[in-house]
Amino acid sequence: MTTDRFIREITKQAGVAVLKRFGKDGALYLKTRNRLSVVTKADLLAEKIIISAIRKKYPDHGIISEESAHHRPDAEYVWTIDPIDGTLNFATGIPLFGTMVAFAHRGKVLLSAIYLPVTNELFFAKKGKGAYVNGKRIHCSRHREWATSTGVGPSGLRERAIKFVGKLLTEVKEKRIVYCTYGCMAVDAAYIASGRRDWYVVVSGQTHDYAPTVLLMQEAGCKVTNLRGEPWSLRDTEAVAANPILHKQILKLTKNV
Repeated sequence: MTTDRFIREITKQAGVAVLKRFGKDGALYLKTRNRLSVVTKADLLAEKIIISAIRKKYPDHGIISEESAHHRPDAEYVWTIDPIDGTLNFATGIPLFGTMVAFAHRGKVLLSAIYLPVTNELFFAKKGKGAYVNGKRIHCSRHREWATSTGVGPSGLRERAIKFVGKLLTEVKEKRIVYCTYGCMAVDAAYIASGRRDWYVVVSGQTHDYAPTVLLMQEAGCKVTNLRGEPWSLRDTEAVAANPILHKQILKLTKNV
């Protein structure tokens, strides 16, 4: 089995297992004192499925996973796992969540798989080979008019998010911009990559949030940078994504956030 097929299979397998628990699992415990940061039994089950498969097939590879201790994160080949992205949605009965896995070589993400169980959509990207959903090629939105665009942005209203949203509200006074937040970066990236929304801004996150999502959006034709407009890298904990025309407009709001 090729690595391409392997990443798709383990991501979907874990996502199917998660869906079977949907509506049954509430929060198992809080990762922090913040009630928005939760873990469920389904998170741990999905993680176990993915990690077990990787260790069996690629025992020398490193693993970075949201819920467990990292394993050889400085290895030449590294897998990055988010067993359930959008866990708060999952735990509270909102069907916007996904399973994400990325595969990197020496810090460069080569493969990405995102599975949205409720809609049975498997998004896949390969470096230099494009982005797909259920085997069909997808492309980011080609919408060119900032004043009538639809975007996805941060859901947690912390300091930087408040600053961005404040700038956006000032900007849209005489425009018809639509702003959404889904509480799930897997959904955000999938919708941007498939052209269902036009632009994307996120102001915080971790490696497991970005490794799968950024490659998918890039391979769908998005320009992806940090908030200052610099080429995005795995060191960044923020991202702006859109087609090149809209991307220029968004950076006017994010450069000083």
